[in-house]
Amino acid sequence: MKGFLTTTQTAERLKISQARVRQLIIEGVITAEKFGRDNFIRESEVKRIEKLDRKAGRPKKGAATE
Repeated sequence: MKGFLTTTQTAERLKISQARVRQLIIEGVITAEKFGRDNFIRESEVKRIEKLDRKAGRPKKGAATE
């Protein structure tokens, strides 16, 4: 499908796991279209996520209280 990426392609572009992509879809951070059993993410949505200032890894212990 032109203009859409699979969860695998999205994971590669964002340098995260496929499971994390699926979790972000469930959380509503990434919007996706469901076709059959597969999720497809718009190219523009991936570009939007790429622009976000995301930090890799877990937050430091006690970071929520700082």
